[in-house]
Amino acid sequence: MVEQLYHNPDIYRIYVPLPDNPLKYLNCYVLVSDGETLIIDTGFNRPECKQALFDGLDELQVDFAHTKLFLTHLHGDHSGLTEELTARGVPVFMNAIDYDYLCQELASGGWQAMEQIFLSEGFPMEEIEKQKKGNQARLYSPHHPFPASKVSDNDLLTVGGITLRCIHTPGHTPGHTCLYIEDKEILFSGDHILFDITPNISVWRNIPYSLADYLESLQKIKGLKVSHTFPGHREFHGDIHDRINALTLHHHARLKEILDAIDHHPDCTAYETAGRISWSSRGRAWNDFSPNQKWFAMGETLAHIKWLSDKGAISSTRPLSLNMSNIPNAPSKETAENRYRALCHSSDLFFYSRRFSDDDFCEHVTHYA
Repeated sequence: MVEQLYHNPDIYRIYVPLPDNPLKYLNCYVLVSDGETLIIDTGFNRPECKQALFDGLDELQVDFAHTKLFLTHLHGDHSGLTEELTARGVPVFMNAIDYDYLCQELASGGWQAMEQIFLSEGFPMEEIEKQKKGNQARLYSPHHPFPASKVSDNDLLTVGGITLRCIHTPGHTPGHTCLYIEDKEILFSGDHILFDITPNISVWRNIPYSLADYLESLQKIKGLKVSHTFPGHREFHGDIHDRINALTLHHHARLKEILDAIDHHPDCTAYETAGRISWSSRGRAWNDFSPNQKWFAMGETLAHIKWLSDKGAISSTRPLSLNMSNIPNAPSKETAENRYRALCHSSDLFFYSRRFSDDDFCEHVTHYA
């Protein structure tokens, strides 16, 4: 299904279905200007996605000889069909950080390394084995490196008569990048800003501050003039500044919720903490979550625990596994029973450079939640 969203330049959306996935579909955007075409993101490397993508491109009569592909980030639902396009001669543009990270992960077995981290944080081995079989990000992502031109923050991409600026917005992934058409006030936000759901902010190997990066990236986008936002998933509505405020407060509230959970249940694992906080799950209890849902919830919980630990709000009985330079192949029992304790020093709670007392922190969160 193809929908035209904007004229001058012509911008179209191809709905790429994501079967059996809570994201429902990917918004693949196609920008056409003066005989040249830019495709933004692809969908998973699975038959349903490929059929929808190429049916849409055929309907738009895209000439691959005058087409470029831009990937907002490395996740498989955005990059999975890249090789189908490179095989047709389409050049790829991608942030250097995500491109290098993806290539390193493909070469070094990044999924296995994250499994060891999750095990050390209390994630049960049987749940890991189950999610291996149904994790779409794992099954339908690129399996081989592909050639790409690497871009950085503020690089310019020209398509016909249109110039798009690359805006590095780390958080959802280390190299996530939005595209901005300044004179039209148009932002292709990828998964950095979504309107119907909140982007997953997880932990990454060798990336120390994914949540802090995300919150700072939101403020970076807030400084732009944006009249039209085209996100990677679902629909787009309302004011982007309002959405940025809502996303920021969502994470502030999540930090408070995790801190309260640890305070009420000291000496608990990160996995146990994830099961005690609220998730948008249609009323289902934690025990009814699928292994994949638990995997992503665990990643987001760890990102918030890492933030709280870095700020001195909580302590652990050993260094956080995410700070370990060498990830053990077989976690010891002590490692697998990693425990967190709450500290009572309210002055250690702060966002960015501002500090909040405990009362101020609670008031700040609950007032806007």
